Amino acid sequence: MPLLEPIAQLSHLRGTLRSRKRVIFAEGHDLRVLRAIQCIIEEQSAIPIVVGHEKDIHKRIAEANIGLRAGHDLEVVEPSDEFEFSDQWLAYSSAQQWKWRIPNLPLFIRDSRNTASAARIVDGSRADCLICGTSGEFSWHFIQLKEILASLQRRTAGTLHVLSAGERLLCLSDVVIEGVANPSQLAEIAVAAAQYVSAIGARPRIALCLDRCGKDIWSRGDKLHAAAQIVKTMAADVDVDGPVALTDAIGAVGGSGRAQRTSTPYNVLVFSRTGIAATVRDVLRSNSDWSEVGPFLLGTANRAHIVTPEISSETLVDMASFAGRCLDEFNSSVG
Repeated sequence: MPLLEPIAQLSHLRGTLRSRKRVIFAEGHDLRVLRAIQCIIEEQSAIPIVVGHEKDIHKRIAEANIGLRAGHDLEVVEPSDEFEFSDQWLAYSSAQQWKWRIPNLPLFIRDSRNTASAARIVDGSRADCLICGTSGEFSWHFIQLKEILASLQRRTAGTLHVLSAGERLLCLSDVVIEGVANPSQLAEIAVAAAQYVSAIGARPRIALCLDRCGKDIWSRGDKLHAAAQIVKTMAADVDVDGPVALTDAIGAVGGSGRAQRTSTPYNVLVFSRTGIAATVRDVLRSNSDWSEVGPFLLGTANRAHIVTPEISSETLVDMASFAGRCLDEFNSSVG
């Protein structure tokens, strides 16, 4: 059963042959990716491509007894020697700049090229979307994507965690920047999150959540209010409030995911600092029966997503069914 089965639009997209997109997985050697691809092939929900060394992938498929034929059921793309030096220089310079503690730096520099390779294939329109992040750090995947994908160089990036429990939907979003987002950046992420929510069949109701960490709480409240006004000019039909205290935004949600008040609850919570959405997600999932699809990466026009290393093969199937689809058709729902 797909995690988002209550959400009609995503369920409809799975198995819709005419909607199939070419989705490339950066970690082609990962068994969860290969098992997800087996399900994708059976459902015909996407056309899978993987990055990796074909011999290694053949070996992994045989050892795990997965019903796939590399080169027939899925296309295998090996990292290109043409970009080897530039990829390795990016890895080295990023590790030095961000002071990453890497036990074996030469091995990291040699082997951390798959996301860059997948991004070039998407950038060259040979695939509609890439999914990476089943291993490695979010920051390294993001650096590679931002280096290659033009959309991330001109748009504000953010994350979107899509949670569901029963018939309840809750989306948690934040920005991927250093420091605190300004009102324009926050509004851009809020509207992008609303597009995803509309695309999966729900009407977005957004809470711009007040971050009480730090000293300048009132100033941040003013920024959230300004962001809410910008959202209303960008997408007049979207319900948005800001600032909203986090306890008020999630207080309507019980452990089963059912709303505990009669008014329509918020289904999109947006935060102005990096990492807060993931923290709130962890707290919610530790105390209730929420299931997750994502995280989705906002700012790429649905062309690239960085998942987490704990993702399941089932969730990868759900993401692949939605990745790469044009969200412009849902603009009328949010603007």
